[in-house]
Amino acid sequence: MRDPHTLSYSIVADLGAGTCRLSLALALYGASSLIAVDADPRLPPLCQRAFESLGLEPPSYLVSMITRAGGPLRHESVGLVVMNPPFGVQRRGADTVFLAYAMGLGAQRIYAILKTGNEGFHTRLAEEHGYRHVVLYRELFPLPATMRHHRSRIRRVEVNVSVFEKIR
Repeated sequence: MRDPHTLSYSIVADLGAGTCRLSLALALYGASSLIAVDADPRLPPLCQRAFESLGLEPPSYLVSMITRAGGPLRHESVGLVVMNPPFGVQRRGADTVFLAYAMGLGAQRIYAILKTGNEGFHTRLAEEHGYRHVVLYRELFPLPATMRHHRSRIRRVEVNVSVFEKIR
C-alpha cells in the first residue's frame, strides 16, 4: 500500500472496520480522511483509543449494517475502499454483499481480504461492475474467536488479498 497515488484520494472507507486495524495502517501511511463502517456498536471506542494512543485523528465511525439494500455511504463519496468483510462461511454470500456495495460506491480502487476459492466469482462480479480483479497474494489469516459461532481460539483461514480497479 505504499503507492502514494492510492492515498491521495480525498476520502477512504474501511468497510467492516471492526477495531480499525486497516484504517490505522492507512493513517500511518498518510491517509487523512477516513470513514470506518461496522455494525457492532461496541467497536468505535476501541478504534478511537487505538488512534489516540498513536497521536492520530480517529476516523469518522459509522455504526451501520451493509446489506443487499445498501449501506450508509453515497455513490462516488469515496475514492478508495479497504475491507476485511465477513468471509461468507457462516452466512453464505456475506462477502459478496460487501463487494457489490463497495463497487456500487464507484471507488477507483478497492482492496479486500477475501477467503480463497471464489476467485472466478469475484472476477465475474468485478467485470459486471466495471472493475478489474487482481489477486495480489495469498496468506494464512489468523482468525481469533470473536463471534459466538467461532469454535477454535484461533483459526487460520487461507485468504486472498485482492485489488479491484475501476476500468469504466
